[in-house]
Amino acid sequence: MEAFVIIALIGIGLLAAELLLPTGGILAAVGIVGLVVGGILALGSSESAAEYIGGALITLAILCAGSFYYVTRKVIRTTGDLPKRAGVEEMVGGEAEARSTIDPTGKAFMRGTLWSARLADGVSPVRFGDRVTVEAVDGLTLVVRPVAARAAQSPATNPQQGAS
Repeated sequence: MEAFVIIALIGIGLLAAELLLPTGGILAAVGIVGLVVGGILALGSSESAAEYIGGALITLAILCAGSFYYVTRKVIRTTGDLPKRAGVEEMVGGEAEARSTIDPTGKAFMRGTLWSARLADGVSPVRFGDRVTVEAVDGLTLVVRPVAARAAQSPATNPQQGAS
């Protein structure tokens, strides 16, 4: 078996592995280089079909490099502006459901977990089943306040009702 075939197969394997592993593009870059090297070696080979195979490998490398560049740019543009939040920081601002009366302490259910909860300063008690907003997390206790009731809007504040 010719060396260019082995190098090209390794390059294709590395490109396939890049799709499955979070390597940040390292395997794709090495795989593209492997395809180019395999193509150059094929062009210098004495085998009858090597000339076509060499051109095909180099073309495949160029197409893979262009695709990788395009997809990487799209992924970075899409995810680059997202806030980096996890754990407790992600819970703040979220909604939970009161699973007991919270006056000033009680229980709240959020994301499949029952948490201890206490009311934020200056907030009236919350009944069982009411929705609450998480203002902070203090250890394993959620600091909550009731979700503002959606009062009916008057025609002066609701442009759809006032446009009749």
